[in-house]
Amino acid sequence: MVRKEMKGVAFLYSETGTEGGWWAMQEDGFLSKDGVHWSYEGLRELEEGDDFTVYADDGSVLWHGIIHQNTTTGLIPRQVVRKGKLVNHRTWKQQVSGGMWIHWVQAGIDPVAWGELFVGNKRCLLKRSCPGCTLNGRCTCGLTVRPQSHGRRTSPSLDSDERADWLLAQRGSVSKDLDLEF
Repeated sequence: MVRKEMKGVAFLYSETGTEGGWWAMQEDGFLSKDGVHWSYEGLRELEEGDDFTVYADDGSVLWHGIIHQNTTTGLIPRQVVRKGKLVNHRTWKQQVSGGMWIHWVQAGIDPVAWGELFVGNKRCLLKRSCPGCTLNGRCTCGLTVRPQSHGRRTSPSLDSDERADWLLAQRGSVSKDLDLEF
């Protein structure tokens, strides 16, 4: 088993098609061709079991622990339009932190306090293991030692236009899921 250590910046990753934010880090050394903007190849969404540390500006530890994703605390109904009125959806609920829809919170931590760790480009360290990964970069899960994610569907390494097309293809028929009625 390989344990990979990645240093970078903690942030909430969200874009069209994600339907809420994902707690993530941008790994150092992955910039776009212009050398200024972050590259998708450095995006690391936090996953169950990750060893994660967030640092203050002075280098002290703000938070350290193992990621345990809680997907049920503080669920709020999403609102939809039905017969011209805004109503709460009966089954579609999601968590919120800092006014942003999110997919999970860290178990045992207030969602707002957790969210504050991902504001302001705080430095972080992510340690991730994959039981199938070996030192030569091969893995039984089919990904290399430097994956975007283990166990969750992610986009391949694409340029911006290709990624947008990929995200649209993954979304399918979203309007049907939103239960919109006019």
